[in-house]
Amino acid sequence: MADVPISICIPVFNGATWLRQAIDSALAQSRSDLELLVVDNGSSDDSFELARAVADNDQRVRVEQFNDTVEAVANHNRCLALARGSLIKFLHHDDTLRADCVERMAAVFEEAPSVGLVFSRRDIVLEDPDEPAAQAWARTYATLHEGFGPLESVNRGSELLDRWLPTFGNADFENWVAEPSATMLRRDVVERVGGFQPPVRQSFDIDLWLRVMAVSDVGFVDEPLVRFRHHSQSLSAAMSRSHGDWLDRLWLLESLLASPGFDGRRGMLRSFRRRELLRVARRQLRRLLRREWDPRPLGRYVRYRLTGR
Repeated sequence: MADVPISICIPVFNGATWLRQAIDSALAQSRSDLELLVVDNGSSDDSFELARAVADNDQRVRVEQFNDTVEAVANHNRCLALARGSLIKFLHHDDTLRADCVERMAAVFEEAPSVGLVFSRRDIVLEDPDEPAAQAWARTYATLHEGFGPLESVNRGSELLDRWLPTFGNADFENWVAEPSATMLRRDVVERVGGFQPPVRQSFDIDLWLRVMAVSDVGFVDEPLVRFRHHSQSLSAAMSRSHGDWLDRLWLLESLLASPGFDGRRGMLRSFRRRELLRVARRQLRRLLRREWDPRPLGRYVRYRLTGR
């Protein structure tokens, strides 16, 4: 297939349960000048075979398989490297798109060349709609964008950044944009800011949204164009159980400090970094006393601070 305007990218790892629904929603888009790229991250289930069977019957579909399983952030970067479109639409294997999602998001890019990121509202699909904890999660996270206040179809990225960035000094920070499934990206802007940053394990999407905002405008579609599935087997749930993201904020701050567009904000970012170092030290001291501490992740961060690598 020759280059196309839009690539829908599905990074998948053991996603056979929902993958066909995601693929079907991508292929049912009202705009057809696209490719669907499925990048299998060494799945041990039938994800690759399922996607391959679809590709055999639809020339818009490409499937790439990797036998070495890497972290999710690295597989998202594989998608960026392999995609042929100038606009990149991520779709996680457990989510689905409304039929006009690609058309509506692409229209914002085409009307405003300054836009590097477009996002929309999304509907929440709960694994167990009757579970109180799931209902509470949905109430809290159904409308992430409200943190920004009123949004236009096209918004100055620097203004949104000035509203959002100060919250990263708080004890907890939140995603005011959305998960990758609810976004579309302009490829050359993503390449300019360096793609996803591997040290950020859980919040790698937030990190990229911030860096894109620093150099481009942001589009918003005030309708739910995506169905986001909240369930116990998701990447976020697994990371929460393992506490594998405990250094994410430090790595995110390092990413921003090394990125273009933050010149007037570096003092604030450095103060956030000092504050987070104290938080990390207190948390890890408690884990050390319980003999639960693995020093290797912190060692990698300290090495970065000392050597820049």
